Amino acid sequence: ITDAIEQFEMTLITPNSRFDQYLRGNSEAITAVEKEGYELFKKYNCATCHTGENVGGQSYELMGMYEPYFENRGTELTVEDNGRFKETQIERDRHRFKVPGLRNVALTWPYYHDATQTSLKEAVCKMGTYQSGVELTDEEEEKIVAFLNTLTGEFEGKTLTNDNIQPE
Repeated sequence: ITDAIEQFEMTLITPNSRFDQYLRGNSEAITAVEKEGYELFKKYNCATCHTGENVGGQSYELMGMYEPYFENRGTELTVEDNGRFKETQIERDRHRFKVPGLRNVALTWPYYHDATQTSLKEAVCKMGTYQSGVELTDEEEEKIVAFLNTLTGEFEGKTLTNDNIQPE
């Protein structure tokens, strides 16, 4: 079992995304639109929570910092909606979730803890509203999504894919 887990965990490391290549100095690794998306990602403070080598996964943050996500969602609350509170029983942790790493995010829908966002563009739009307090334009959303697509890495020298993915 230990060997199987080790082999599985090795598949989670997917370096050499186009963004990695860009950070290593290859200015041609990402397009102008993808670079603009990266600038917007930083401008709207996405990089505050989605930080580090995994572009996230290092903190727990409140869902709905600027707008009431759960109220606006319009569905009954579930135990999972409690977030970290479910484990700690500390009120401050209610609706606080681990920030997901964004590596390979373009391949891993649906999005959010409740799987309510079925496209990356929709997830980006809602993150702007609920976590950054901005209403992104359609063009800004598309540029940020273009940037997020550069985070898809490689495994054994081949760029990862998801045959089940549906175009946005």
